[in-house]
Amino acid sequence: MRKNIIFLLCMLPALNSCLDIKLENQFTEITTVDMARELLAAAYNSLPRYQVEFAVMSDDFKPTNFSSASAELENLYNWQDNAITNLSSLLWTDYYMTVAYLNTLLTRLDEVVTEGGEDIAELEKVRSEALALKAYCYFDLLRIYAPRYAEENLDKDGIILKDRLELDFLPRSSMRDCISEIDALLTSAASVENTGNAVYYFGSDAVAALRAEFELYRGNYGAVVSAGLPLLSGAEDRWATAEYDNLWTANESRERIFAPYIFDSFYIDLNYDRERGDYFCLSDEVIYEDGDVRKGWCEYQGPQEGVRCFGKYNRMYYENTEVRYINTLRYSGVCFAVAEAYARDNQPDEAVALMNRYLEARGCMPLEEGLSGDALVEAILGEKQKEFVGEGPRFFDLKRMGVPVVRYDRSGSQSAVIGVDDYRHLFPIPQSEYRYNENITAGHQNPGWSYEVVE
Repeated sequence: MRKNIIFLLCMLPALNSCLDIKLENQFTEITTVDMARELLAAAYNSLPRYQVEFAVMSDDFKPTNFSSASAELENLYNWQDNAITNLSSLLWTDYYMTVAYLNTLLTRLDEVVTEGGEDIAELEKVRSEALALKAYCYFDLLRIYAPRYAEENLDKDGIILKDRLELDFLPRSSMRDCISEIDALLTSAASVENTGNAVYYFGSDAVAALRAEFELYRGNYGAVVSAGLPLLSGAEDRWATAEYDNLWTANESRERIFAPYIFDSFYIDLNYDRERGDYFCLSDEVIYEDGDVRKGWCEYQGPQEGVRCFGKYNRMYYENTEVRYINTLRYSGVCFAVAEAYARDNQPDEAVALMNRYLEARGCMPLEEGLSGDALVEAILGEKQKEFVGEGPRFFDLKRMGVPVVRYDRSGSQSAVIGVDDYRHLFPIPQSEYRYNENITAGHQNPGWSYEVVE
């Protein structure tokens, strides 16, 4: 039976690209909890990894003398249409491939034979994790392909919601329907108690952390606090220096909430040459105080004198340190979501108090008492960028906040500004989708992008 599962996993990409094939009829039955968990592991392993690309498109990095040696990354940094189109095709395919794995699993769970209470409980955990991962994929896709969240945008096109394994040619659902679906998936996932598992499983804390991010995205600030604040009880222990250091090793870290386990290289695309340097380095706007424990890991003195290389996974690559975890959700991220929600919900004292708990643990100067309004939000987001620099979240924050993205050339001079209304903030629906999907017409392509069907 295990051979059948392996065959299923190997054939999924090919089957998913075929026309007029009912994919749900191609799969071997999943009859045991172990087989269900095995297929879920394949879904975890398929989660897209485009942190480098999103970081390059944000304001985390600036060019170096080697940037032009990577046309792909340099073109992404400059938000060139062709580069975004190529990235979009990869993103769309990879996220929906993970969704296909999850739909394969979810449509087969009722066939699983359980033997006793432990099997039943484990099967419910598998179901919860699959639903949460699907919500995670939909949330990322929505933020990439749909407009910023705003009441006037809710009836505009969002993403395609795929609930079946079979090859459906479906239209784009409205943002409103997509948000409702993500909400429902997270609610169902949260109904199962799933604690005490390894961080490479999407357990209850991960569901709550994703809920906090999702509610922040749609401006539901009370729900952010309700979802996130319980996770921050005793968080100072998780924010300890040793736990932060362990984020960038193969060791366990109590700061992690969800961190997929990997077996291959990560972030090597940022490196031009170990003896010479990287294509991009840290932005001049990202500055760390002396004593800030993040400084030693976020900044790295690479081969180029005076150039602040990006650290974290990139430093691990330089130093031949084994990468085993991708730190996707962590408790510091929950802190920033809750603090921003407090600040935007006219509770500045609570926001400052929470931020100062975090800053003290990181060895930083506290925020001033009495800070409020836009200045407080800006301070919170500034610290968030320092925490997650180079990891991708800044890209989504800039779009959510409606902040222009400034581009620089290799001399350090400003070369362009990507305005808040620039059409490139909505990635194009790939030709691979609309070529065969008659429900994705020219009118369903995102504004500003071409719609060219090649026969």
